[in-house]
Amino acid sequence: MNSSVQKTKYLTEAAAAPAIAALLVLLKLVAPFFVFITMLTSAVPIAVICSFHGMKWGLGTSLAEIFLVNIIGGPEIGFTTAFYAAALGMAMGYGFRHKLSFAKTLHLTALAYVVEMSYKIAVSIYILGIADALTSAIDRFVSMIQWIWKPLSFLFHLDPDPGKAAFTTSGMVMLGLVFILNAYCYAYLNQEIGVEILKRLKAGRRDS
Repeated sequence: MNSSVQKTKYLTEAAAAPAIAALLVLLKLVAPFFVFITMLTSAVPIAVICSFHGMKWGLGTSLAEIFLVNIIGGPEIGFTTAFYAAALGMAMGYGFRHKLSFAKTLHLTALAYVVEMSYKIAVSIYILGIADALTSAIDRFVSMIQWIWKPLSFLFHLDPDPGKAAFTTSGMVMLGLVFILNAYCYAYLNQEIGVEILKRLKAGRRDS
């Protein structure tokens, strides 16, 4: 394959990937259920481009995806969820590109999740001016931990109200643990989906 044909192929794939990633990000605007699909799949197209063509192409794909989401969905999603797809996609793609072990790629992707979510909270509060972002995050945390906090509170003689627990030392420790567990869960599921799609794409390339 000569260089011009190869470059055209790269451009075609790099043009399709941000469009797919942006579409997967924008799914969360359709219905609450689709947020889960967004969180599990939106990073995969970027990771695939990183794996096939390198990190520079992956970065370009990420920037294009963020731009598209900002244009279509607005800055509330463009500066938050779009960055989620970009961060996890780049981290996961780096692992795929450099053939890191599954565990190393998982740690790298989970770290990207932690950094991106911290950035998302900061952007939501200080840049986009979403004043209730922290309250909303605490409410989600309360709903997440209530199923485990109540039995633990009786065991350790703590306040059984998870809303109050969020502002205690024990609650903050649990918040950190749940946040890290959440990071690894999303990183693992993204990676499993990414690995499977990458296998199928590579098999299709060999057959073509």
